[in-house]
Amino acid sequence: MRPPFSVLGSLALALTSLAVLPAAPARAQCRPDAVQAVRARWDASRAWADRTLETLTPEQRASQLFTPAAYGYFEGADDPDYLALVDLVEHFGVGGLIFFQGEPMDQAVLTNDLQRRARVPLLISQDMEWGAGMRIGHTTTLPRAMAIGATGRVEDAYRAGQITGLEARALGVHQIYAPDADVNNNPANPIINVRSFGESPAAVGALAAAFACGAQSAGVLATPKHFPGHGDTGTDSHLDLPLLAFDRARLDSVELAPFRRVLGEGGALSVMTGHLAVPALEPDTRVPSTLSPAVIDGLLRRDLGFGGLVVSDAMTMEGVRKHFGAGEAAVRALEAGVDVLLMPPDPYAARAAILAAVASGRLPQTRIDDAVRRILQAKAWAGLDAGRLVDLDAARTVVGAQAHAAFADDVARRSVTLLRNEGGVLPLDAVRLAATGARVAVLTLADTDDRTTGAAFVAAMRRAFPDSLLDVRSLGTNAREADYAEALGAARGAAVVVVPAYVTVRAWGPTFGLPAGHAAFFERLVAGRPPVALVSLGNPYLPLHLAEPDAYVAAYGGETAPRAAVEAILGQAAFMGRLPVTVPGKYARGAGIALPQRAVRVAVRAGDAGFNGRLTARVDSLMAASLAERAFPAASVAVGAGMTVAHLKGYGHFTYESDRRVLPDTPFDMASLTKVIATTTAAMLLYDRGLLDLDAPLARYLPELAATNKRAVTVRQVMLHAAGLRPFIPFHTRGVTTRPALLAAILADSLVYAPGSDSRYSDFGFILIGLAVERISGMTLDAFAAREIFGPLGMANTRFRPVDRAANGQGSGYESVVPTEFDNLYRKRLVQGEVHDETAWTLGGVAGHAGLFSTARDLARFAAMLASNGQVDGRAFIRPETIRLFTTRANVVPGSTRAIGWDTRSDSGYSSAGTRFGPRSFGHTGFTGTSLWVDPARGLWVVLLTNRVYPTRDNTKHSAVRSKIADLAFESLR
Repeated sequence: MRPPFSVLGSLALALTSLAVLPAAPARAQCRPDAVQAVRARWDASRAWADRTLETLTPEQRASQLFTPAAYGYFEGADDPDYLALVDLVEHFGVGGLIFFQGEPMDQAVLTNDLQRRARVPLLISQDMEWGAGMRIGHTTTLPRAMAIGATGRVEDAYRAGQITGLEARALGVHQIYAPDADVNNNPANPIINVRSFGESPAAVGALAAAFACGAQSAGVLATPKHFPGHGDTGTDSHLDLPLLAFDRARLDSVELAPFRRVLGEGGALSVMTGHLAVPALEPDTRVPSTLSPAVIDGLLRRDLGFGGLVVSDAMTMEGVRKHFGAGEAAVRALEAGVDVLLMPPDPYAARAAILAAVASGRLPQTRIDDAVRRILQAKAWAGLDAGRLVDLDAARTVVGAQAHAAFADDVARRSVTLLRNEGGVLPLDAVRLAATGARVAVLTLADTDDRTTGAAFVAAMRRAFPDSLLDVRSLGTNAREADYAEALGAARGAAVVVVPAYVTVRAWGPTFGLPAGHAAFFERLVAGRPPVALVSLGNPYLPLHLAEPDAYVAAYGGETAPRAAVEAILGQAAFMGRLPVTVPGKYARGAGIALPQRAVRVAVRAGDAGFNGRLTARVDSLMAASLAERAFPAASVAVGAGMTVAHLKGYGHFTYESDRRVLPDTPFDMASLTKVIATTTAAMLLYDRGLLDLDAPLARYLPELAATNKRAVTVRQVMLHAAGLRPFIPFHTRGVTTRPALLAAILADSLVYAPGSDSRYSDFGFILIGLAVERISGMTLDAFAAREIFGPLGMANTRFRPVDRAANGQGSGYESVVPTEFDNLYRKRLVQGEVHDETAWTLGGVAGHAGLFSTARDLARFAAMLASNGQVDGRAFIRPETIRLFTTRANVVPGSTRAIGWDTRSDSGYSSAGTRFGPRSFGHTGFTGTSLWVDPARGLWVVLLTNRVYPTRDNTKHSAVRSKIADLAFESLR
């Protein structure tokens, strides 16, 4: 027998490799050599199958046909369920087991125990349509098939299959009941729905084939289902026998088309039958496809040429039990051509019926032998002839890998589909809403009475809005009129209403859809104002049964969907999905409004931001070592690419003696980062508005310079640190104690070299630029920065902290700020919540060179804006050409790395940007141990905040940390 199988990739890999998938696998291809490898391995498996078959008695052969259910949880040695499994394996001699819910190690340990007890290795199977997480906790849960359909990428389907196969094999599972090859073109289908890739036979076939290819490249048998097609029915075969009243031409063009493709180019090794009445194939409508020789032996075996393993759907379902008892159903399934009897209600009774049928001549022994031979071939193909036990240590390197989870999140994010957006309701601008105190109502509609439904969605919303601005309500099947009235009241007080709606496909479920009360409530909700955004977290056909909202988003359900939906709703991810089904009278297949990412997103894991999984561990390790070496007691780190934050975390404690931990929102003294975050950014904005001329004399904006030798110095020269200005004077040691006196001294100070002839870093220059910003804007520097920079950028915890002399130099909330130095010489106290720089302190805490306080989270938003060409929340904050101008090395002074306000990476020797950042990189550092670097060519940015000056400024160990963290961020970027 030469089955028409093809598969993607060599199966030799599948049986030996437990390596985590590469970050970006190549596009799926069914190569001829891979097809030959699959066929050769299947053919080679026949020899072991024949030898093993000869050792089995007729009763043992019949026993191999059965695959009863098991659960992968720990059970004691005298547990009745465990003893029943032992009986089925040791005494009955079942051919395999299908595991339902469980935990990874529990299931693997139980599998090893039962494999040791089995005379013939067990073929372990499991439903894994959306990854191992469909059944097993703490494994990877992939998006539903329809979400992959919404991305439209066969690469996604292939990798989904490959991830599923890798984790399955790592846990001792050899056969997965996936992919779903049904064409869901019936909006009322209560059991397939989002389990299908969509309604297009061609798209479903391509994606199912790719999934099967990926799974089998990892060494598991892929099992497309439910043959000949369960998509166009309004009946759940768990509860009744569905009727597909279509002619053969329709079946060939729709239902059967994906199966042809997945069995051909997908190379699926097994198929699951559906309990479906199909009169065009089987005239007796009492006989489901599973029991029909015309469907299995005729259509599947002969017409489609399938020579692999045929598995029945569960024999406990009403679709097969409705007209036949357990024994008769088992015999009829074998007569039809089924090989594996899945979940028989009574294995002993079914086996007895089969043996009786053989004895009577009704069933030929050769039919049993053919079925068992295929089962044994499948076991040998999966490598069970060579070894049957799970390597528990190896499993830890694969199961639930971060790269797998990142892929799941990425697919979910790209699948979210915006189908209606009247008035541009979405995306919500969280920064503006929070700034104005506008409330957002989140009203969950659920098809269950579980009050926790929607918790993940609400949690994601709460990461963007303070609790005071969110009004959250949950309406389940037990909602009363008073609950609806409360929800309507919440809506009336909100600026916008977001309605996450959960309609979930459930086997054996009594209903499918939202309660009638929910529909009536929703009609009242959208009849009023504010605008309403409906988010389907399950059934995409939801609008068929509800009034028209202002916005509609389809997210297709599953664990990954709520966060992905919220990210898109808030503009933290692009709307990219295309609807893979038709919502009659509402939305056509392929519909979808594309919107770009507008806001900064904090990724759950580094892989979600385009970094490999090592980033977090490497940063954690570097920071732990730095803390241990006392490079600093406190630090906060942000790493990202473009508008996505890959790593955001605080490290250490405020001081070596403190027990107060550092968080991403803990403020640090920025020191000279003030020059770029506040002063240079202010200059950029004024330049964009035509209010600042870089080549004008600074005296144009500060007329008091006209009478000094600095009258011809230009703004550009000052910002390039090439104006001839003195770096600084320790005024605090010279009796200068007031702002007017200090500014007068700087204005009167003579140049120390000819402007443009050298480059010497100067605080004085940026103090003057800060004054120029104040004169041009008519506002103090801190007020201008708060209104024009920090507010628009959503930098809620960034501000100058003016010295409050009445509070002994400590501004309000100073305890929440990381301390800097213990000042023994000047202030005679620990400096906390007031600027460390003595000159800035004398100037009252607000100066162009120092005085700013910020957090890693806020600076992540700032860096993301720079790396995204000046865009923030969908708006142009600074023109891209202005960013390029100010951040490009000027080359005015030979050997100088200076740009306008910014610094650039040193070409040789030490650089605080490390050794790997590109030649266009720009950044700056601060004396207290702060730094910010951006590599615009890659969109990469790194923020490191420390208080290395505690307890004394003599500590310089932080310098090496700056370079190392930049290098490891670069090396971790995919």
